[in-house]
Amino acid sequence: MVDYETVYLDLKKILSKDRFLHSIGVVERALEYARVYNVNEEIVMIVAICHDIAKELDRSELDFYLKKYNVVLSDDEVINSDLLHAKIGSLICKDKYGFSDDMVNAVRYHTTGRENMSLLEKVIYLADKTEKGRKYCTSYYVDIIKDDIDRGIVELNKWVIKNLVDFNRVISIDGIKCYNYYCSKVSRYEK
Repeated sequence: MVDYETVYLDLKKILSKDRFLHSIGVVERALEYARVYNVNEEIVMIVAICHDIAKELDRSELDFYLKKYNVVLSDDEVINSDLLHAKIGSLICKDKYGFSDDMVNAVRYHTTGRENMSLLEKVIYLADKTEKGRKYCTSYYVDIIKDDIDRGIVELNKWVIKNLVDFNRVISIDGIKCYNYYCSKVSRYEK
């Protein structure tokens, strides 16, 4: 498996300063959650630093990778190209760094979430949303996540979905399914 130092140095060259600082922030927050939920810290660091590897690709680069990896776009991805970086990034990470399926999925779903995520997927998804540089991130969300990761997904998704609606943005089907799945799961054990 690739080591953290290798991907750190690669990403430092590839990403803009601001995007790289965001990625470092995601590493830091992901490690907090990994320690609470006993997730392998080395893997968490590698995935967290790589999660936005394709975020700054221009349209021609995105098209190159879509063709290279024979990617079929969902209706959501056709409408909202901001979703493409996660799908393409996960394929780049698998190809370039030999990511396992779980690591690939953590990059793939870091933007939308999905139903029945692994702990690694949850940690990366939530760390991306709650890294210290996020304007909306408050200790409220971090505390909930550290107390109950599934409830944290629900609470954070409420904010994300409301924000998308308020700004007339498309809500991905994966995001809706993620919210419904975890809302149902949390509701079952809160009764």
